[in-house]
Amino acid sequence: MIFIINNRYQSTGSNELLVIPYVTEEELIQRLKNLSEVKAKEIQSEKIHEKYTEFQAAADVEFWKKLNFCFQNMQSGAAGGTEQLIGVQNGTNGIVPVRFLKLRKGRNSWQECLNDTFRSLGRELTGNCGILLEGFSLRELPLETITEILVRAMYYGAYSFRKERLQEITVKGVYSLREELKDEKESCRVTLISGADLKSSIKKAADYGECINYARMLGDIPSNYLHTSEFTGYLKELAKDYGIEFEALGKKELSTLHCGGILGVNSGSKEEAVLISLYYEGEKGAPITALVGKGVMFDSGGYHLKSLSSMEGMKYDMCGAANLAAAFEIVLRQKSKINLLLLIPAVENLIGPDALRMGDVITTMSGKTVEVYNTDAEGRLILCDALTYAQKRGAGRVLDLATLTNSCRKALGDEISGIFYNDETTGEAFLAEAKHQGEKVWRLPLDQSYHRLLYRTQTADLINYAPEGDGGASVAACFLEEFIEEGTAWIHLDIVGTSVNRSADRKQVKGASGVLAASVAAFLIQQV
Repeated sequence: MIFIINNRYQSTGSNELLVIPYVTEEELIQRLKNLSEVKAKEIQSEKIHEKYTEFQAAADVEFWKKLNFCFQNMQSGAAGGTEQLIGVQNGTNGIVPVRFLKLRKGRNSWQECLNDTFRSLGRELTGNCGILLEGFSLRELPLETITEILVRAMYYGAYSFRKERLQEITVKGVYSLREELKDEKESCRVTLISGADLKSSIKKAADYGECINYARMLGDIPSNYLHTSEFTGYLKELAKDYGIEFEALGKKELSTLHCGGILGVNSGSKEEAVLISLYYEGEKGAPITALVGKGVMFDSGGYHLKSLSSMEGMKYDMCGAANLAAAFEIVLRQKSKINLLLLIPAVENLIGPDALRMGDVITTMSGKTVEVYNTDAEGRLILCDALTYAQKRGAGRVLDLATLTNSCRKALGDEISGIFYNDETTGEAFLAEAKHQGEKVWRLPLDQSYHRLLYRTQTADLINYAPEGDGGASVAACFLEEFIEEGTAWIHLDIVGTSVNRSADRKQVKGASGVLAASVAAFLIQQV
């Protein structure tokens, strides 16, 4: 999908739509009147006169009058429903198909309303279109923000996975194919019609949209095409492209560091476990922030084997890692002045002769020992080692993203992610940015009552699962908190429910969602 900006409407063919978003009938009619009925002698502002002249040159006054007439007929029922294509005769350009898009706010924020409307447009788009932004405004949002939202939303709606390129991965690698593995309707050109300079807004939104779709593409790849080695290769090429530091710690190095969590979870797999790190120095001497993403490439549950229905979609258990890789790349593209460490513990949780068993005790990088009560509570075991490593690398602020507990999904459903944090200032800043990005996040508790459940073991310092299973999301978060040192600001995000679009609808295809990549990136950029 190609976005360009133009200060006048020029039809390039009968398949081009002039899409006019509006809020109320009165507001749209006023916009059309401003463009079509104001006499030059009545205009006091030279700036308004210039805009009027531009539009008059692009499409004559009669065109806008006809557009107004069609809208009024549509509202009265003469032209059908509230979202209909209407052919308007424009003297020099022939018939221009026009669609009026009504923004239905309801209880949603304007961000959500715009997001839904333009995701749907991106999903259904089959040809070129023009979107009239001249004169369009929302009381709460400037035009630049509106532009960013609609461009990102159209990228999101346009995405689909190109399954026909899948087999090429074994030869070319994932990174070199990442443009071909996703379809974003590259043949469609979208013209944003406005006299304002929106180029930087379009570029920023395109960076977000493209990177989030990379995360969705990674999630949608079947696990037999994306093992730990392929994912490591993807991140290595990403680091090479941007000229940043890359490190991959394999079995030998992880054994030396006593990473019993990462190695233990992966012990049933023939693939090598890897702790991948990428480091970006945007400001020498500045504090380091670490992003830690759960990278379980496939989760069978281990010896606590999942049922058929529970195992479906377990290739998506690495979406935390994929989404943070996307957030990391967005920060790189924005050239943010932040020192950022991305850590991905990449494993497979399978059954084998050496796989973890119930009652086994492992030693983590921190030195703490853990009794494995549930082999399907594996995410926290790899994250605890990565969290320790992040702090050893000097991170004073750590954010982890993980498809961690089904308990969180049961509590919050499929549209709201869970958040836990130990520092009020950091947590509230993230919540504010997530709201600004139109992503829903709800705080869940960290409390000593959950920590106490983790101490009920006779053979280790901690147990990895509360036997009763109650309060599972908070228990898992408190397990991770056991590995956060005093003075480290920490956010944990649980995205089991939100990591996947479980069915296709008018706004999006079925598959990985890329959830919270935008919020994490924007939070990091705003915090500089």
